[in-house]
Amino acid sequence: MPRRQLLIGLAAPALAAVPALTAPPAASLAVHAAARQMHSFREAACGSAAARRRAVRCGRVVCALSPAYDSTMRYAAVDWAKNLRTLPTSTILKRISSPLLFNVLVTVLICASQAFGAPLPPLPPLPHQLLGSALGLLLVFRTNAAYDRFWEARKQWGVVTSECRALAGHAVIFMTPQQALPLLSLTAAFPVVVKTYLRGERDSRRLKALLAPSEVLALDAVVNQPQYVLARLRQLAQAGRQVGVSEKEREMLLKSVGVLGERIYNTPIPLSYSRHTSRFLIFYASTLPLAIVGALGWATVPVMATLCWALFGILEIGNLIEEPFTAYESQRRPLLPLTEARREDAERVAEAQPR
Repeated sequence: MPRRQLLIGLAAPALAAVPALTAPPAASLAVHAAARQMHSFREAACGSAAARRRAVRCGRVVCALSPAYDSTMRYAAVDWAKNLRTLPTSTILKRISSPLLFNVLVTVLICASQAFGAPLPPLPPLPHQLLGSALGLLLVFRTNAAYDRFWEARKQWGVVTSECRALAGHAVIFMTPQQALPLLSLTAAFPVVVKTYLRGERDSRRLKALLAPSEVLALDAVVNQPQYVLARLRQLAQAGRQVGVSEKEREMLLKSVGVLGERIYNTPIPLSYSRHTSRFLIFYASTLPLAIVGALGWATVPVMATLCWALFGILEIGNLIEEPFTAYESQRRPLLPLTEARREDAERVAEAQPR
């Protein structure tokens, strides 16, 4: 029975496909209920109270079944009121506060000089109209390039998660608990060391909860911890090859680490492109009040504040998602539940050992 429970825990993502074969009756009913209610997320965008209640119930069911699901990371059109209410504490607003205040101050000075009889030479609106299209294209291309990096990182992290789960499943199926425990411990530690390696950190406390003291000391002594864990997984996989454990998953993990480390982490967007976009936006925003102050007067201040918030916010979003592993903390949250799921797999194997 402990072995069957362990297999159910490792195969949790597949419960929705084959609930009658792997899940106990209560879990099977919960999975079917979640599947029937998944359409409520789409209906919630319509704004009806019933649709919102169904979406909340569905999110709770999925959260209970999947440790990698975080309902706080999902958004819908019905969140508009909350989005407006949390604007003063927005991460983007805090990060762009310096250029925003600078441009608002410049606008106030221009409006004051216009109001008190010492106006600055006005600018015709045509140059800003012509440059606005070029600025918009630069911002769009900048954000798209950053999002491509973010999405590639998320796909490769998904490969790491799925291959770790597959490797753990093979170890449990083809090995005894005593043989599988070292391999499962390293498999659970692998997402942790990849996460800390990509962020330039060390997390010995979490590793001590997963690995033997000798393994933790060996990891502390090396620079590239993911490569060390992969080497140890290769040794254990070779030892277990005679009972059906292959190296396919380890090779997939090695490829994913290469993509995450070399293609994304060590190859940022060219600095000249980012700097030119930032300089272009600053000059555009700081000179635009000269072109519109004659028509708007003091209304130029709120107009420029809104415009700068929108444009600098788009630029900063690109800066954040360009580095999906080392950027602001809120952008890194999706990695945490996935690493915790692998830790729970190792704990289940330890509990399955004969006492």
